[in-house]
Amino acid sequence: MSTTTLTQGLFSLPVAERVALADQLYASIPEDWQREADEAWLAEASRRSSEMDADPSTEMSHEEFVAGISFKAKP
Repeated sequence: MSTTTLTQGLFSLPVAERVALADQLYASIPEDWQREADEAWLAEASRRSSEMDADPSTEMSHEEFVAGISFKAKP
């Protein structure tokens, strides 16, 4: 079964079943993976903070950020 076929089938499940499945999938992720992911996000946030400290002109306001987001409708 292809990932596309599996995904389409899963998206057709009722919301409560999708949420339960998502919970089970998340619970199956090893704890050390989450720690590594958290450390990677923290390193990225620190890197970006250092960039902004070095050149404050790169910062943007919340309004500027939101204005730059384009939302695409799901097919």
